[in-house]
Amino acid sequence: MKLIGASIILPCDIESRDSKDFQVIKNGGIVFDNDRIIEIDDFQKLEQKYKKITESRFYKNHILLPALINSHIHFEFSKNDSSFVYGDFGSWLNSVMDNRGAVLRGANAAIKRAIKEQLNSGVGSVCAISSYDLDLQFLLDSKLKVIFCHEVIGALEANFNAQKASLDSRLKQTLSLKNKNFQPAIAIHSPYSVNFKLANYAVNLAKKHNLLLSAHFLESKCEFEWLTRQSGYFREFFTRYFGLQNTKPGFSIESFLTLFNGCKAIFTHCLYADNSVRKGIYKQGNAIISCPRSNLLLNAKMGENTIIATDGKSSNNDVNLLNEARSALFCSIQNFDILDFKNSKNHNLDSNFIESICQNLILAMTSRPAKALNLNNGMLKVGKSPDLAIFKIESKNDFVATNFILNAKKVTRLIINGQDCL
Repeated sequence: MKLIGASIILPCDIESRDSKDFQVIKNGGIVFDNDRIIEIDDFQKLEQKYKKITESRFYKNHILLPALINSHIHFEFSKNDSSFVYGDFGSWLNSVMDNRGAVLRGANAAIKRAIKEQLNSGVGSVCAISSYDLDLQFLLDSKLKVIFCHEVIGALEANFNAQKASLDSRLKQTLSLKNKNFQPAIAIHSPYSVNFKLANYAVNLAKKHNLLLSAHFLESKCEFEWLTRQSGYFREFFTRYFGLQNTKPGFSIESFLTLFNGCKAIFTHCLYADNSVRKGIYKQGNAIISCPRSNLLLNAKMGENTIIATDGKSSNNDVNLLNEARSALFCSIQNFDILDFKNSKNHNLDSNFIESICQNLILAMTSRPAKALNLNNGMLKVGKSPDLAIFKIESKNDFVATNFILNAKKVTRLIINGQDCL
């Protein structure tokens, strides 16, 4: 057993979208072994209670919280810097189609850097969306906890047999590798890029093996127009890249969601999902993942930040989750200012409001994604996995969450399953 303490502990032991019960423990300690957290209390009390421990250490002027969770990341595109264009989803997707081969070639070093970037920023768990499994071995060799989503892409039903064989082969390999740090999963790329037969097969495969499902959904106006009116950018897209004339979408919004009935699933982006669609997702017990910087670069919309992730470097400048949170904070403040003037509710943008935003952002990187991904971490709570991140931050006032979001840069110590990972 080990005892680790810090000037401030953030247990993050709530999952709701209301952060009013956000807890701060001063001069606290955590007793844990390799499997679970045993007790949380005042550090000195624990030090007196537990005599036979292998380590007892207190981090003064540090903040200790659950290791962060990056719930949607594409490692394979980590080599990208200037190969793709931004500002419009259609222009971006065209640039991906035209240049992805060059970005994927020789990406090994960039993938390794992206994995290291996760660890250095306090991330202990990732949900990796993998199109070609180029990142598989690197993630297996890392100390990260990994949900590895085999991404399914295939707009043409004529290619179903080859698509099915590929998915079967990929999944067979990772099912044999499953352990407490590595779980296979399936990602259906999007309703515009997967034919119904393939999507249905992938969902049934996930049900058979009790796997998590992931999907990009209603990310852009282009996708919304295609699914609702069979018009806009994607009509030209299928002609340009697949030689198809007058093709029609394989799904409506409703029929795509129906595919996931009875499944554990996460839906990423959802920028053009209305309230009824969002309520439907939540009613099923599923989650929406937001990637604020990616959303802004491609759609000029930030999205709902209940859970935040970085996406990949295909639509971001880095995959640092702490930088993602800071961007989300500043955009939230700006949006509040706009709404305040519009609605004339006499709200004040004060330190308490900013602290509330920051508390929500911390939960969006810890307890909420843990629940969405079925992980036994994300909280500092008895019985949870001992996945801890410790940052050197001297919080000189009571606005602890704000101080963390603004100042957390590189983790001092990262512990996963009770073991040091840096």
